[in-house]
Amino acid sequence: MDSTITSHGHDTHAIPPQAVCNAYKKYQKMEDKAVNNDLDVLDFNRGLTPAQKEKLVAVDTVPSELIDSASKAFKGDATDEAAHGEDSSSGPEPCTIYEHKDFPGLRLLPSLLPPEVQVLVISSLLHRDLANPQHKTNIHHDYTIPYAPPISPSSPQRESFFSLPPHAKNQVLTPLNPLSNHKPLNMTQFLVKKLRWLTLGSQYDWTTRSYDKEKAMPFPLDIAKLVKVLFKNAFEPESGVVLIYGAKDYMPVHRDVSEECERGLASFSLGCDGLFILSKEKDGHGEEARNGEAKELDEDRDMEMLVLRVRSGDCVWMGGETRWCWHAMPKVMAGTCPDWLDEWPVEVNENRKEKKEYEKWKGFMKGKRVNISCRQVWG
Repeated sequence: MDSTITSHGHDTHAIPPQAVCNAYKKYQKMEDKAVNNDLDVLDFNRGLTPAQKEKLVAVDTVPSELIDSASKAFKGDATDEAAHGEDSSSGPEPCTIYEHKDFPGLRLLPSLLPPEVQVLVISSLLHRDLANPQHKTNIHHDYTIPYAPPISPSSPQRESFFSLPPHAKNQVLTPLNPLSNHKPLNMTQFLVKKLRWLTLGSQYDWTTRSYDKEKAMPFPLDIAKLVKVLFKNAFEPESGVVLIYGAKDYMPVHRDVSEECERGLASFSLGCDGLFILSKEKDGHGEEARNGEAKELDEDRDMEMLVLRVRSGDCVWMGGETRWCWHAMPKVMAGTCPDWLDEWPVEVNENRKEKKEYEKWKGFMKGKRVNISCRQVWG
């Protein structure tokens, strides 16, 4: 079998269809104001067009009690709500689950994560997990990163990069190859401008588009608990790709087909709004490979297309046929980060009192979008 053909019959190096690339380029170039008026974009906050209502079906609800249980599992809470200043009579809003008639297995869950959980997930990812040298980033191939030592011999946890001054001259990322064109980076250049992705758990090799089972690492337990409760153990989170976008960043057209497991993938949006394009072959013309035998791809073939505006707290579940669909993130909408996140890493408690531990980095999330896609790798 060709090494690029996975066990479920998909080529990890296949070329995207031209129709998807055209849609990607169209929205990448589009002004934000034009996006607001583009009725081809599925936007739950704006309201659905008659054609979109025809395609979407409300199939289920994530009840408030389940979201609350998942939040408590994530935080490690018992049931003592009073200790957290919470009103036990009012839980999170339930979340309606929508399916799309053209994309079997796709489920859209708008506003699934409550604001408090969004803040805590961001903190877990960018304080704790980013500070763990086992979690590779897009910087690792080119730079030596000045990780802090473990807080104690009994704890692998390390100080957050956001505890460091933005322009400290003694905290610099140095090029691995001194003869390369790469220049040293201070913390601002690293965190604000250069950081693009972080891989949790089983590490994904972006060059070979594969996972190394021999180097599999545990997935963060708290995030795994959150996801498993929300999705009723539909899959075991083993790897998470965390994408960090600025207002001008994007993710080109691709598919997530390197995993051996065929279970669904849960993708959570945090921070600024983004445009998400999803595409599949029309009328089931689709799979380019079956039983390891690759077929000729027609790059100009006709495609179903969905353009979705995703907001902070939204979740997209890709299962069934949609698990292997082409998708992309052509655009991040500047200035759309919700107020409960836009001052992060300076957090504001329920009394609107700022926690100033990370004051010098205040507003980091204001222009950022973070996406974490959780998936099971091994069958």
